[in-house]
Amino acid sequence: MFERLILMIFSILGLLNGSLFALIMRKKNFFRYTFGGFLIGLASAGYFVWYAKGYDGLGLWSLWLGYLFCGLMVSQIVLFPPYIILSFFTIPKKWKRPVQKISLLVLLGALFIGIYGAIDGNRREVTEYINVYVENLPEAFDGYKAAQLTDTHIGPYFRYSDLPHEFDRAKAEGAQVVFFTGDLIDDVRHMPQTAEILSEKYDDFADGIIYVWGNHEYYRGQAYIHGFLKKTPVRILENEHMKITRNGDSLYVAGVDYPWVRGERSAAFQRQRKDMTEWAFEGIPQDAKVILLAHNSSFIDEGFARGAILTLTGHTHGTQFGLFGKPIITPFKFTRGLYTDGIHPGYVSRGSASWFPFRFSCPRELVIITLHRKQGMSRLPIAASDS
Repeated sequence: MFERLILMIFSILGLLNGSLFALIMRKKNFFRYTFGGFLIGLASAGYFVWYAKGYDGLGLWSLWLGYLFCGLMVSQIVLFPPYIILSFFTIPKKWKRPVQKISLLVLLGALFIGIYGAIDGNRREVTEYINVYVENLPEAFDGYKAAQLTDTHIGPYFRYSDLPHEFDRAKAEGAQVVFFTGDLIDDVRHMPQTAEILSEKYDDFADGIIYVWGNHEYYRGQAYIHGFLKKTPVRILENEHMKITRNGDSLYVAGVDYPWVRGERSAAFQRQRKDMTEWAFEGIPQDAKVILLAHNSSFIDEGFARGAILTLTGHTHGTQFGLFGKPIITPFKFTRGLYTDGIHPGYVSRGSASWFPFRFSCPRELVIITLHRKQGMSRLPIAASDS
């Protein structure tokens, strides 16, 4: 069903863009350009659907071809709004030539954004460093380092063979634990190999790998994925918590499931989110220092309410598109980067990968967190940062 929808949407979008291009450029062979646009849309979406199922065993050429066609898919989305507007400006004859030149520049710009974003978005990853200053943090955790991985979406564009590199980078940064905040895998054919990698890399970190569920695990077969993860030493937190102990001092990690009530602004969703957090925090001493892990970024509000020293989330991918490092349009309250209520920080990772390789001004990231002991009140400016 999803594949048919993708094919239909981009075939129609290609047809419309071809028609608008012919209209703007006053081409006599109107139907030829319309049909050409349709074929481009169908071919790009068709390769995307085919490659997702048949990439195993193919050479590197197939991946680069995947970037090209994904770039063409994005280009068609970028082209459509300005072409709609430009088509109206070609009506006065005196505007025809300037508008046609602008339309060609728009076409080149859309192709650049799409193809560059598909290549750069999948191949470049940055490291983001977060320093968290905590009042009366137990001395044993002063300087404690953790890494956050999230949204790897193992499949055609981020393969299971890419996963060890992520853990190696975290180890090289001195992380003592890895927090994995969901959406591990889409192509569950490779869950056995993925589980082996998690088992092999677990001992690279003094406090192991701690995991919470994302929404894609449920899409792809949560019970199946759970069965393999249970064979590994990875600790899964399902609306519960665990304790990390060092020299008699304790740091608690609470983890929540993915809420499925529709409408994140609905009372029912907020009630489910609150219930999950209450279950995860149940039994934690009142004055304990707690890190909250969640996939859905709206749990940052729960972290603020509960006084978590840090809330780590993913899910949004930072929208994968922006300008100057900022998202342009977002349906999320917490989209990317660091947020705070004035004292407690929450972080939304842009993700370690994605199921669609395109990213523009929103690179993939590995997050390295360092905890610092701070005596007295350490108040942060109240802000919602999408950086």
